[in-house]
Amino acid sequence: MIDSPTSTVAQLHNENSYQEGEADAALDPATGAVAYKDANGDWHVRQATEGEDTKRVVREQRNPPRTSGSVGDGTAPIDDPYAAGDNVETVGFHRYDRARLRVGVNASADPTDAEVGWDTDGGITDQDAGAADPANIVGRGVELIERTDADNLLVVEFF
Repeated sequence: MIDSPTSTVAQLHNENSYQEGEADAALDPATGAVAYKDANGDWHVRQATEGEDTKRVVREQRNPPRTSGSVGDGTAPIDDPYAAGDNVETVGFHRYDRARLRVGVNASADPTDAEVGWDTDGGITDQDAGAADPANIVGRGVELIERTDADNLLVVEFF
């Protein structure tokens, strides 16, 4: 595994697919995303929703904006969100690739070894709001990363 808890990418077996676009709304890194072209041919990125069949994930900002001569506020890149209208980077994953993903609000206490999919807010989950399996399974939970000061992350191996 890539030894960087601040990176969305955990392990790649193939050449991954990068795509940039304008954020339709505020987006958190390590959540599901859908990249699409608008009527003018410009790329946009929107949040994946419950049951969406996508393996595209919002990537952490590699070059966060600088303010007042400082480089951010000490927040880890994986916890630094994009604002609506920002240029967003996404990564498309393939079978057997692994990523650190933000755990959804409906997930069980430990979704390790469970089949997982996206929830309504783009987080990864092993169950929907009704405690049923996600509509579209995108991978399997491998390792839960519990954090006290931010959302938990789940290393997911994509199908």
